[in-house]
Amino acid sequence: MKTLNLFIFIDALGWKIAKERQFLADVLPYRSPCNTIFGYSSTCDPTILTGELPEKHGHFSFYAPAGKERPFKGWGALRFLPTFISEHRRVRNRLSHYIAKKRGYTGYFQLYSMPFKYLPYFDYTEKKDIYMPGGIIGGQKTIFESWQASGRPWFRSDWRQSDEVNLRALGEVAVKGEVELAYLFTAGLDALMHRYGTQGPEVDQGFAHFEAQLRATIFQARKHYKDVRVHAFSDHGMANTQRSSNLRLRFEKLGYRFGRDYIACWDSTMARFWFPGGPAVKAQIEAYLRYQLDGRIVSAAELKSWGCSFPNNRYGELFYLLPAGSIFVPSFMNKQWVNGMHGYDPAHPDSAASWLTSHPTRVPKSLVDIFPIMQGACQGDTGVPWDRADEAAEVLSEAGHEAALF
Repeated sequence: MKTLNLFIFIDALGWKIAKERQFLADVLPYRSPCNTIFGYSSTCDPTILTGELPEKHGHFSFYAPAGKERPFKGWGALRFLPTFISEHRRVRNRLSHYIAKKRGYTGYFQLYSMPFKYLPYFDYTEKKDIYMPGGIIGGQKTIFESWQASGRPWFRSDWRQSDEVNLRALGEVAVKGEVELAYLFTAGLDALMHRYGTQGPEVDQGFAHFEAQLRATIFQARKHYKDVRVHAFSDHGMANTQRSSNLRLRFEKLGYRFGRDYIACWDSTMARFWFPGGPAVKAQIEAYLRYQLDGRIVSAAELKSWGCSFPNNRYGELFYLLPAGSIFVPSFMNKQWVNGMHGYDPAHPDSAASWLTSHPTRVPKSLVDIFPIMQGACQGDTGVPWDRADEAAEVLSEAGHEAALF
């Protein structure tokens, strides 16, 4: 019988949440926080898949200013639709599917609440499926290409499908006892906590249901393998939202012209600015933002230390970041209040990701360290000899204590 290394990606299962809930603590006793990356899943997930920082793999936010190629040229006419149609969630979802198909995008594509009048000024960055060869902007190979090259049989679930569908697909593969490497993608908890926050009866029920599903899947897999080594991890945490900022509405009353003086993308927790109007306009807008108490301007040194200093200011000449627990309402991501959000300062305790395993492994201090562990699994080595479990657990505990203090 073979050994299965099962890697379970659990979107938004932050260390604080996993620790407080004791998420699968009996199944995954080796536990540690893992520093996240500045940004959202669009930043974090390519980092996990490549082991590179954002400024290397080229992914950050979905929207950036359009260059010579203007993929949404002409789509600004949609601004003339009645508001009850143009801002309807189902209408936007269907338009997103239509535009992605028309443009040949294979990656995740979503219009969110992007105002149609501003859409022609932007390009969309995740045009290709990042889970497939050639999907990473920087050209790096993903972990799945390493698995493929190893010659070992492997499985990857479909990020487009629900958790239930992906768990069922994994179960069907596991009962055959053939694959040695598996990657399970799950995003249900992220959606749940965006809607309800990190606590409450709906969230408790959702966690209990998800844990039960994972237990059942792992239990079935162990019937068909000599050993099942389970490694669960996340890309970031989740914070309960407590405040909203209407800075976008206040700023847009100042009289600066979008596209001529500035371009801005108002994400849920940060606003990113570019200044076609030149240095004078930049100085004026920067001075205004420094006096706004909603959040703060992110320094160039911080962006560099986070690995988010992009060539040609691709994702922003100026970043304005809200504190944890605050969101822009409205933003280009959401028009209304959302109960849970992420995308804050990576050092905030609510931002930390999780690393939870059934066997001792090398301790990933940051998301970039998950890749070599998954790569090592090709050779049956994730960094620590399996017979040194007690020593590894002690190291893991110490690392977790230090990381929890940041």
